Amino acid sequence: MRLKSFRSFLWAALALWWTVGGVLPARAMEEDGSTLYARTLLEQINNYRQVNGLAPLRFDAGLTRLAKNHSFAMFQQKRMSHRNFDERFERSGSRLCVENVGWNYSNPLKQFDAWRHSSGHDENMLKDGVSKAGIAEIGKYVTFFACK
Repeated sequence: MRLKSFRSFLWAALALWWTVGGVLPARAMEEDGSTLYARTLLEQINNYRQVNGLAPLRFDAGLTRLAKNHSFAMFQQKRMSHRNFDERFERSGSRLCVENVGWNYSNPLKQFDAWRHSSGHDENMLKDGVSKAGIAEIGKYVTFFACK
């Protein structure tokens, strides 16, 4: 009987670890809330902006929070969308914001490459006048939210 309880405990612990590990991977976070995934993606975006004569973007903790909330909402709904963009825009306090969302790319370089080959997403990454960004990945859902 004890063995059965122990096995049940192990399965529950494994399920919890898998859920938390699979959805919210343990990653080193910076003070601005950015993860390694987000920093890698922003580095690619900033290199691309520099090649195109634009200033780099810097992480903003508030925009990162907005991006995380949106990525989590997409994860919960199991659907990629720009739902409630107007609310994120209003909460940013900015007069200019752009947003890219993505799903199911195995790493930030592949996500960047997909956005680069999509005219609307490419335009957002190269938007003149934006200076700060938030990027978040929850599960396989990614949000890039950049504002003036």
